[in-house]
Amino acid sequence: MKNIFITLLVAGLPVLLFSQENEKKVKSEIKNVTIFLSGAAVTSVGSTSIEAGPQDLVFENLSPFIDANSIEAKGEGAFTILAVTFRTNYLNNQPKTKEIKQLEDSLEMLQMRITVQQNLRNVYESEESMLLANKNIGGQNVGVNAAELEKVANILRTRLTDLNTKEMDCSLKEKKLNEEIAKLQSQLNEANAKRNKNTGEVVVSVTAQAPVAAKLSLTYNVNNAGWSPIYDLRAEGSKAAVKLEYRANVWQNTGVEWKNVKLNISTGNPSVSGTKPTLNPWWLSFYNPMVYQKYSNYDKNKAQKSMDMAPVASGTVTKEESLSEVVVANQAYDYTTVSESAVTVEYEISIPYNIASDNKPHSVSIQSLDIPAAYRYYCAPKLDPDAFLLAKITGWDKYNLLSGNLNIFFEGTFVGTSYLETHATSDTLDISLGRDKNVVVKRTLLKDFSDKKIIGLNKKETRAYEFSIRNKKKAEIEMDLEDQMPLSTSNEIEIESLETSGAKYNKETGLLTWNMKVTSGDEKKFRFSFSVKYPKDKTLFNL
Repeated sequence: MKNIFITLLVAGLPVLLFSQENEKKVKSEIKNVTIFLSGAAVTSVGSTSIEAGPQDLVFENLSPFIDANSIEAKGEGAFTILAVTFRTNYLNNQPKTKEIKQLEDSLEMLQMRITVQQNLRNVYESEESMLLANKNIGGQNVGVNAAELEKVANILRTRLTDLNTKEMDCSLKEKKLNEEIAKLQSQLNEANAKRNKNTGEVVVSVTAQAPVAAKLSLTYNVNNAGWSPIYDLRAEGSKAAVKLEYRANVWQNTGVEWKNVKLNISTGNPSVSGTKPTLNPWWLSFYNPMVYQKYSNYDKNKAQKSMDMAPVASGTVTKEESLSEVVVANQAYDYTTVSESAVTVEYEISIPYNIASDNKPHSVSIQSLDIPAAYRYYCAPKLDPDAFLLAKITGWDKYNLLSGNLNIFFEGTFVGTSYLETHATSDTLDISLGRDKNVVVKRTLLKDFSDKKIIGLNKKETRAYEFSIRNKKKAEIEMDLEDQMPLSTSNEIEIESLETSGAKYNKETGLLTWNMKVTSGDEKKFRFSFSVKYPKDKTLFNL
């Protein structure tokens, strides 16, 4: 059996060698990357010479996460592309990087220092052993006087103490050196893991009638890449339009660095199926529950027969899925070209970027938009006494924006974060620009107009609140203020609106809304009140 295996191995060796000899390595460079919400389309370009006859051109050091079905090869030259295949190279070790060489040199130096300390410690231990082995003085028949004994003991004690101290010092230095070696070794292991990673290879089979210089390009999709939208909203005052800076957080972990490449940011997502859904017939049938009956004398045949005769529900149910003269520096978004197809929007960035394969977000500027906005203040003093400045943005739906995180800056100061929800059906987006302490709002319970009364079998309570709004700003403001009337959950609870001071009153929700203008330095006051009647033997919750 062993002889047969050797024969097969030797017989197959020429085929393997021929395949390797017929292959020619081609170095390629990534020129363009189109990044989708999930995944990316990469274009690599390489040049080589093709000999007459059939030949396999191997594009090496590519990402191992290439979708083999997406590979497309194109060429320039008098040759024919026969086939394109993808394979993974598990033996392709990359050359040592400068970092790896430095780590190895550092480890070697530390190891030498440890060896020096070990040799010193061995010398000290040998000397200690020699002293202890020759500690006897005098002889069996020769005595030693006390002075000589004390002198020898002092010498021995001093030397042994010095040796022990030096041995401990060597051990301590060895320990610290070993700790440094462990750290460097961990770093080296991580660097070697990146160096020894698998790589992808695309084999392009070609044939030519005569030797020819060829230029080839590969386009393929890779996983482990994508982008997400993020926005910076900047408002320089309560009169100007807002500036919305649209950025993409691009990430990739494909195993290949994208160096000096041109990026296209696409709103498409090829990982999501583009096949339209099909509704199958939705059959309804009666549900017949299984009846379990306890038999005193269990008859298996009778039970089985009963089960065979039981009606069975039929049909299938499907799931529904549902500036001045000062020169201002250009911004990255100045180099973006927007193109829109029937289903996607693509942003072409004309300046090159470097995107490392580190699975970390890299910010890429897409657009800067000046969007009209109206500014109003909002306050719900029952919940929060502060007034919030809102930018009410209109016409946002024509900019093909995606939902994403929003950083808000007002008059050059960062005021907080929010979320831009572009799936909203409203034509106006309300963006909070933060609290304004120059607009003071107070809500006060008027005790003189609030009381409790017993009327027959019922109890009646009255509540009255007063609002005070003061504008300490230098300009007139527009403001929306909201409060609420209580709502009844029982026929025994009767609620009556007594005063609203001109508020819009939604009886279904109980919401009260006041829209007003407050001039600079002015103060406005108004109130609302209501009464609640309910049985006197009961207690109201949350009044």
